[in-house]
Amino acid sequence: MTIKVVFENRPHHPRCIPMWGFSCYIPQYKLLFDTGSTGAVLLRNMEILEITPSEIERIVLSHFHWDHTGGLLDLLQLHGQKEVFLHSDFSLTFASEAENLGARVVIEDRPKELTPGAITTGVLTGPLIEQGLLVHGPKGWVLLTGCAHPGIVTMVKAATEVAKEPVYLVMGGFHLLGLSPSQVAGVARQLLSLDVALVAPCHCTEDKAIETFAGIYGERCLLVGAGSVMEV
Repeated sequence: MTIKVVFENRPHHPRCIPMWGFSCYIPQYKLLFDTGSTGAVLLRNMEILEITPSEIERIVLSHFHWDHTGGLLDLLQLHGQKEVFLHSDFSLTFASEAENLGARVVIEDRPKELTPGAITTGVLTGPLIEQGLLVHGPKGWVLLTGCAHPGIVTMVKAATEVAKEPVYLVMGGFHLLGLSPSQVAGVARQLLSLDVALVAPCHCTEDKAIETFAGIYGERCLLVGAGSVMEV
């Protein structure tokens, strides 16, 4: 299974623009998770990664923050016939704007199967309400998180309950800003205890926290940036 990191604040591909936010595309499921902070950068990076707007069938947004929703409407203006999966924390105005551009908006707070092998975690509460996305690959389930505001350990536990088995890879924002190295190490060890085999912390995880994860997970901590193409 291929995962293309379309939007991320760290550089990777020499032609992709790094900018604060997150978005990734799973070609196998024709599914875009989050849309970054601006449409111009999202569409530019999509073009470089050879992703055409018309090939995307489904879009899942994790939470109602600008750096995860900013590219949606620009994308829909180019090709609006898509399913867009939101939850009840999104404004009705935002949902209506997407519908006016041709999208079929689905608002659901419970875990929802989008297509065989792809399911949302359902919403989890925290400083912000957020949902993750589970996609199934050859090695098992991959959990994608936008910012993990409810807590990355909480999201992994919820995903494990939905998948009914351990999560193989957790990728996305872990929201560990401001935590001490010992606190981050505690989080990493909790993920190990939950049998998470690989991690790819990025976006709002903070560089020092990523270094701590790399010290504990070793080569099983994957470094990603704008334009990374991962084969899971």
